[in-house]
Amino acid sequence: MLKEEPEVIWQREPPVLNIPSTRPMVILSCAISLDGKLASSRGDSSFSSFRDKRETHKLRSKVDAILVGINTLLTDDPHLTISHKYYESNDHPIRIVLDSHARTPPDAQFITKRSEVLSLVVTTQQTAKKQIDKLRTAGAEIRIVGKDRVDIPQLMRVLASEYGVKKLMVEGGGRVIGSFFKHDLIDLARISVTPVVLGDEGGSVDLLRSVSFPTIASAPTFQLTRVELIDWNIVLHLLRKENRRKE
Repeated sequence: MLKEEPEVIWQREPPVLNIPSTRPMVILSCAISLDGKLASSRGDSSFSSFRDKRETHKLRSKVDAILVGINTLLTDDPHLTISHKYYESNDHPIRIVLDSHARTPPDAQFITKRSEVLSLVVTTQQTAKKQIDKLRTAGAEIRIVGKDRVDIPQLMRVLASEYGVKKLMVEGGGRVIGSFFKHDLIDLARISVTPVVLGDEGGSVDLLRSVSFPTIASAPTFQLTRVELIDWNIVLHLLRKENRRKE
């Protein structure tokens, strides 16, 4: 019989984070290979065990919104809801896709499944009106935030002030995660590491894309607060170090 709870290998009491009221607390949740890949060159990202996925869906039930990028949407066509297969809850968070050019298909499952849950497509001023109209007709809500790329800090203010989002869960992909790290907006992280190596040839997807930090001193730094073993997944719980914060 499978254990109901993760096996805690190590933990310590985390300090309290000081989150400004002008933005949500941002929680990164993702699964990666040993060499830091979100997916293989063929898009395979089946890293997590059933129990690990259950913990992810449990976390979804505790946040106000889930956010992914357009590439994740086009590759996986996710519902972005809490699946009763993994965890019983009807507290579905707002679903958000960052999509600078409104490439979201009108029949995407994040729009068509559970229509009572808000589906928010965040795009830019460059998006054609006809694309916006198609998505609105399909049932999505559209917000224009930024000129040619989605302005992440501005979006955080919009989510807090207009949608009442206090906890935001970021799930991918690499460019989106990179953007949040670039703006130093990741407060907590739950990273599930699978003991497999994918390599860097052929287009495997890095945890961080389109961002780099020239020195360790300039890079986002985290404290390890908990380590769990869930089947073959080693799960790291991390908390941003306050001394880097520049509000």
